Amino acid sequence: MATFDQFENMYDMRLKPVMLRCLIRQYLPDEKRPLSLNHTCSELPKLVSIVQTFRLLSESETHSVDQKLINTWRSAVDDWVNRLELLLSSDTSDKCWIGICLLGVTCLECSNQRFLSSYTVWIDKLLSRIQPPADSQLVKIASCTSISDLLTRLARFPEVKKDGNLLAGKLVQPVLKLLNEDSVEAVLDGAANLLYTIITFFPASIHHHYDRAEAALASKILSGKYSTKTLKKLGCCLALLPKSKGDKDSWPLMMQKILISISDHLNEAFQGVEEEGKADEARRLLVPPGKDPPSPLGGTSFKAARNSERLPASTVSSLMFCCCKMLTSSYPFQVTAPIRSMLALVERLLMVDGSLPHTMLPFMTSMQQELICSELPLLHACSLELLIAIIKAMRSQLLPHAAYVVRLVTRYFRSCAPPELRIKLYSIARMLLISMGVGMAIYLAPDVIDNAFNDLNSLGCEEVETSPAKIGPSTGALVQPSNRKRKHGAKTGPLEKLDTTGPDVETPNMHQMTPITVKIAALDTLEVLLTVGGASKSESWRSSIDSLLIKTATNSCKGGWGNEEDNIFLPHESTSIWTDFQLSSLRALLASFLAPTCVRPPYLSQGLELFRRGKQEAGIKVAGFCSYALLALEVLIHPRALPLDDFYSAYHNSADGASHRFPEITHFSGQKQDTMFFNGMRTTKQSAAESHHDDLYDRWLQNENIPVENLEDHISRPKLGEKPCANDSSFTNIVEVSEQEPAAANSGALERTIDEITVQPPNFQESIPKSHEIVSAEVSMIPAVGRNAEGTEIEYKRSSPACDQDMVSGDDVLADKVDVFENTHGNTCSTLSNAEKSIAYVGHLESDSSMDSFPDIVDADPDTDSD
Repeated sequence: MATFDQFENMYDMRLKPVMLRCLIRQYLPDEKRPLSLNHTCSELPKLVSIVQTFRLLSESETHSVDQKLINTWRSAVDDWVNRLELLLSSDTSDKCWIGICLLGVTCLECSNQRFLSSYTVWIDKLLSRIQPPADSQLVKIASCTSISDLLTRLARFPEVKKDGNLLAGKLVQPVLKLLNEDSVEAVLDGAANLLYTIITFFPASIHHHYDRAEAALASKILSGKYSTKTLKKLGCCLALLPKSKGDKDSWPLMMQKILISISDHLNEAFQGVEEEGKADEARRLLVPPGKDPPSPLGGTSFKAARNSERLPASTVSSLMFCCCKMLTSSYPFQVTAPIRSMLALVERLLMVDGSLPHTMLPFMTSMQQELICSELPLLHACSLELLIAIIKAMRSQLLPHAAYVVRLVTRYFRSCAPPELRIKLYSIARMLLISMGVGMAIYLAPDVIDNAFNDLNSLGCEEVETSPAKIGPSTGALVQPSNRKRKHGAKTGPLEKLDTTGPDVETPNMHQMTPITVKIAALDTLEVLLTVGGASKSESWRSSIDSLLIKTATNSCKGGWGNEEDNIFLPHESTSIWTDFQLSSLRALLASFLAPTCVRPPYLSQGLELFRRGKQEAGIKVAGFCSYALLALEVLIHPRALPLDDFYSAYHNSADGASHRFPEITHFSGQKQDTMFFNGMRTTKQSAAESHHDDLYDRWLQNENIPVENLEDHISRPKLGEKPCANDSSFTNIVEVSEQEPAAANSGALERTIDEITVQPPNFQESIPKSHEIVSAEVSMIPAVGRNAEGTEIEYKRSSPACDQDMVSGDDVLADKVDVFENTHGNTCSTLSNAEKSIAYVGHLESDSSMDSFPDIVDADPDTDSD
């Protein structure tokens, strides 16, 4: 019985050459074996999949692989390449097609060493198949695709860039010949793919053929005879063509030629349906007075290239797509884009709605009007795409034209009905909000909210709200914009002869069913609006938006959570769309909770319940977002006052074991009094380590008591008899007093003292009570004098390390002085917040009176000292 080698598993390196030889015997025909094209076409994808999955052509060399195995694998790849070259040289077009297709796969999958040694031979063999006498269209298409794969791989090696330009230059003429002479759309598609690859990776190779390439591409685009996909590929090649010259003049010139060509097409197509003077105005913007117009696009006159019996919608859309590609593609030089001309083109297209001016009624037929109206949605979509490309390319540089764009968008928003166009409008609104910020949000908010209410409150929702941002009469999201409704007969004569005496027909579709895709776009736009402009002048619409979003999110989740397995909610909508709708509604709801507002979110509890339920649905995208939403809402559910020193090691002093922290100032307000706590630092290493935890609740309930015997060491006495800083005695003075002893300055040792803040109201004669807790601070401060809003002068001085002062204390609490202190506190809060920038630590003053949660406000005589 014959023995055979056993492999460890499917990843065994010894398996690769054996498998490759098996594929050659099983799938690749030779001269002795006939070819069954139908069988081969069905098996070819399987062959390619096996080669790519196991990387049978990679010839990976590692130190752990035996040299004998490497030679065996290299020999198997040699057999593969030799069989492909044999098929390429076959006279049978079917065998040649198979060899060309697999050679393209080989160019992408083989090792670098084999590719660099063989690419010149391969490209010569492929080039011969797109030149005469090649007559098989199938072979031409396959050759263009394989050459494109080869050039894509060749562009990865910078060391052969020069050779790549030379080889690509040899390909330009045959490709342009295919574009000019071959009328088969599949061949044009393959030639466009190859030309795009050449311009992208080797633009210098087409420099000498620039004019011929422009003429070939423009002639095919202006003919408008091909499918939208093919025309877009041709337009993409035309957009990238200026890169082959690499100068700063080619790009603006190409853009001007394209815009002039679009304008010429629209002049003839829109005769009778647009206002007079629009064509002349567009021409003046494109060609300023006193300047000569450029040569026509492709060197061909518009009238000679266009069929007068056919509307140029496909041609105009292809040229506008070309403009979009030019705006969004990179260019080696900084160029100036004609933004004003392009915005005028967008406005010209969007303002044409198919209605006829009274002066043009005798010259238009109903058939002509119907033909124009049938092409308008496509033209409007292309103009919105151009506006999107302008915003993407210019971003914040569009600010000088922002008002023009806002007027254009809001005006078209009120009359736009098709769902595809409304989605694009919402996308434009989001881009404007993100790129220009809160200023754009103020002007776009009314129209965005109005349209979002109409779309989200369409038929199918349980409750219908009224938009708070209505401007003028209500215009439903799906209301037709036409103001003149006429009864048209079947005649094709002048419209003036038709009966127009009937009453206007109202459009009864105020709240039709809005597609879910439009609802998703509206929710995404509201999310961006709340994020960008939620804190700016949103009082008039914020509550209504919050109510709308909670209702939308609740209704979207009533039937269960969307998944990708089945669809039990909407029989006519895919499950993925419904899941996207739920995600959009939840994202917008989260934005309404997190957006800045003056009050607590009114629907927080309902939203938390939705997020909690969604989090339990494991395995779907909604569950992941709900988990994130609950984490983001943690700050609203459990608000905390965390310590400022998040990193203990940064403030720890190894010499004395002390940990320094910034002071925390917490404001508490009541009905009759408004006081302020000053929480000091702890002076021990243990308490410094504990400062990383949230000890707010403990600090509310506990007092940091100082032993009675050590209290006198911490008490200092302010010199209340000194002359205040204010010239007028009626002003309230807040003085932070400190004096420095010479001994402390000479020794340089820093000891902890206290910063006193003494409030000196006018005509107070009683003594100030003694505080039960005083916490020291450390850093000295440069004296400063400030004045608050009411004219009160405030002087700050930082106490020195060796200051020895005593504070006079008492026990009487004067309730009738509360109002005086409230006024003082109101005037000085803002000054204290500014003073914190230069004050490192502030003492923590508390009292153990019956009101142990608030410090006592006492009365004292500023001219009397007491022990």
